[in-house]
Amino acid sequence: MNCIEEIGKAYFLSWIGDKEFVDKVKRECLKQFEEPGLKEELAKISEMTRRDWELPALLRDHGVDSDRLVRATIHEFLERLSYTTEPREIETLGKVRFSVSNLEFVKVVRGYCENCVGYKFEMDAYGFGIRYEKLIYIETRGDAKEMIRKLVESP
Repeated sequence: MNCIEEIGKAYFLSWIGDKEFVDKVKRECLKQFEEPGLKEELAKISEMTRRDWELPALLRDHGVDSDRLVRATIHEFLERLSYTTEPREIETLGKVRFSVSNLEFVKVVRGYCENCVGYKFEMDAYGFGIRYEKLIYIETRGDAKEMIRKLVESP
């Protein structure tokens, strides 16, 4: 599994509420980005300085390089993404995965289209829909699936 690509996909799918996929990526990739003791090390080093601009030099002097910082940041990002993703019922329509929030008067649809590129806007008598790259957002009183079909069809 290419963890960096999967983390990017998990970020998009967390927006639609696919907690299952986010947790799967977290389970499979979290160990790869572990940096044990780095938080404590950073706290000790940051206490040694009085001015923010001195911090990078102190980090380098104590062996904390950018690779470790990036790995720890990705680790923390995965943890937080897993905690904050709200689980929703995910539906599929062709190549689009989406969730629908029914707010009585209007349906709000959040979708993810793996192969979509570009921008597309659709509007009808019942609402509107926007597809920007892989993300889809729709507010409609009509048929959400019909709006999704309009947004993913080729121009």
